[in-house]
Amino acid sequence: MILCNYCGDEIQPDSPGVNVYNKDVDVRYVTRQDCIPVGFECASVCVKGDKIAYLKEGSLLPNGFEQVTVYTRNGEVKYARQGDSHPTEYDRVSTYAKNEEIKYEKESHPTPIGFEQVTVCVKTGDILYTRQGELKPKGSEPASVYVKNEDIVHEQCRHVKAVFHTECLNQCIPRREEAARQFLERASPKSNVLSIGIHVKYLFGEGRANPEQKKRKKEKRDRKAIELLRKVSALRNSNSGYILIHLVGLAPEDSFTGAFDEFADPKLHDLIQDDKQFCDVYRKQTLNSHYTCHGFGDFLVLYVGASSTVTTSKFNTKTTLDDCIEDIRAETLRTFVRERKSLCNTFHSLPGVTQAHHLQNVHENRSIQMKSHFSQKKDDRAITEDIIKNHKLAEYISAFTKTESGGSFLYGVHEKTILKKGYGYETKVNRIQPVILEDRTVFGDTLGDNIRNIVLVCDYDGNDIFPDPNIFQIHFIPCTPAEERTPAEELVYRRDSGEPVHDGHGDEDAVVVHVAVRPVSGIVFHDKQGPLAYRYDRQFKLITRIDLKDWIRALTKRKISQQ
Repeated sequence: MILCNYCGDEIQPDSPGVNVYNKDVDVRYVTRQDCIPVGFECASVCVKGDKIAYLKEGSLLPNGFEQVTVYTRNGEVKYARQGDSHPTEYDRVSTYAKNEEIKYEKESHPTPIGFEQVTVCVKTGDILYTRQGELKPKGSEPASVYVKNEDIVHEQCRHVKAVFHTECLNQCIPRREEAARQFLERASPKSNVLSIGIHVKYLFGEGRANPEQKKRKKEKRDRKAIELLRKVSALRNSNSGYILIHLVGLAPEDSFTGAFDEFADPKLHDLIQDDKQFCDVYRKQTLNSHYTCHGFGDFLVLYVGASSTVTTSKFNTKTTLDDCIEDIRAETLRTFVRERKSLCNTFHSLPGVTQAHHLQNVHENRSIQMKSHFSQKKDDRAITEDIIKNHKLAEYISAFTKTESGGSFLYGVHEKTILKKGYGYETKVNRIQPVILEDRTVFGDTLGDNIRNIVLVCDYDGNDIFPDPNIFQIHFIPCTPAEERTPAEELVYRRDSGEPVHDGHGDEDAVVVHVAVRPVSGIVFHDKQGPLAYRYDRQFKLITRIDLKDWIRALTKRKISQQ
């Protein structure tokens, strides 16, 4: 599903989309999570002799150039043409960035702690837009840029492909720019002003919709919600400002804007992280009624007040309750970091549990969470993906690390609701759903690598704890009763901190997967990018991520009391 970058609505395959054409210029390394500077697009690397050229994604190679793969050995970088054997003693690598630092890492290795995988992007000062199928503009190449400038700039930003409806490009975006111009004339020319387009089709109802339509609508709303929260966070952290909200597709005679309130207000309320009231932080008016900008009835103006502390659009770390985990509140995390507790480094254990049937009397609490395993037809890789993506293992790990005893994540146990006969009420009992593994060692290594590639561990000052500490252990609780195990099976079970561990290779068997987590004296984020908080640079019209150390300093800064 391709969505328009402006209105967020879906671009149908048979609709005229837009290609971006541009000329030579600057090069940057970019990560995938932050904001992309205007005009940047992804590029690949090609060579001609000793000359390096960067190409826009999908472009034709320049005459005489060949596309290359990057290899490294002891810090030395070498390029190899596609199809060639890789250089002797060199390893194929991926490129990673951490602030201003670029690192090459073997493709088989996990992402370096604190780094994000990067692509090369190019920027142009002359961007031209044309409809698909039209002739390319004179003097430019379709989606191709060649770099004459050897100066490489490292910039954290997110690769966003420029895809627009033709109508958005030719009508909506110019109209938004005119609305912003008139607004600045009538408001304050020195104000921070951002904008966002949202199509009314997924703010308002669309009549009857089937489940698939509802799912697609939710995806579109979620994508726009992320954009809105990023811009609100940037303004709250940049001494206030305004967001012009273009309700694309709103009927001229329709003055109802409550659908946007329903969509946005709960999310905006979550960004009040300094104990202020909603009415003190936000104000909303239609652009034409309040600021006498006539003819812009489909625009709202959202005023965003400054924050007395750092405003974070997404914390990417969790806290645990007795029956679940949930997003942590700003004040809770602020207190947690200020207290700087020295927690023990002992992994959570399940005393007395050596076989799966011993879990029948173990119940969920703040340190134990159980997850069902319904399908036995999955291979080890699919099971790993289910645990990571569908059951959010990294989120549970981030929550457990904040407790004094850590926690246990059990995959393969289902809490079933039953009627308590003779008493007339329903309760829950545990039912084991054995996980069939082909090879425990390979499965454990794969699951562990996945976790380490996702989580970010730092101390209370925001310094990466490197090398990555062992904050979890993966155990396997056998489902085969002891009396039914063969002598060979009996040999491969042992206790490790009160837990059974299987050391066999290639033996398919039934287990409950147990991930034991220890407390951490610091913060564990369930996403490598860490917390998402932004600033707006009005001079360069650029939204940038706040560095982790700066974010923690701002988070824990004491508020100045009002006299």
